[in-house]
Amino acid sequence: MSLLVQVTADNIAHYLEEIVTIEIQSFISPWSPNAFLEEVHNPVSQFWLAETDRIVAGYVCFWIFCQEIQLLDLAVHPLKRHAGLGRLLMRKMFELGAAEQTKAIWLEVRPSNESARRLYENLGFKEVGRRPGYYRDTHEEAIVMRLLL
Repeated sequence: MSLLVQVTADNIAHYLEEIVTIEIQSFISPWSPNAFLEEVHNPVSQFWLAETDRIVAGYVCFWIFCQEIQLLDLAVHPLKRHAGLGRLLMRKMFELGAAEQTKAIWLEVRPSNESARRLYENLGFKEVGRRPGYYRDTHEEAIVMRLLL
């Protein structure tokens, strides 16, 4: 069973090492520890993690503003993938968005990230555009996806 915990300026020090480890294992160009620290001080940012047996199993970071959500970062520990944690974290984002009466959720995803794309499509996201050369590390384009609520 997973427990969802909000990451805040008060508790991020407790989780940061585990979060950064998952980030490094999940992305070609991982966020720095500083990027996570900045998010907990951003008033439009929401940062949640899933704990399984008191270990960080995954997290989601997103902004809620102007009746929209922008998904920034979603990752699940490699040993915890395909167990529904990504979906659980996304559902938390949907729940918080509904409470704020958001109208749409936006995200960018690499075409090569097939598992993330499948998750987003299964949750109802649709491709609405592409951003050529969006990812600086590989110059890969981004698929822009949107879910209308």
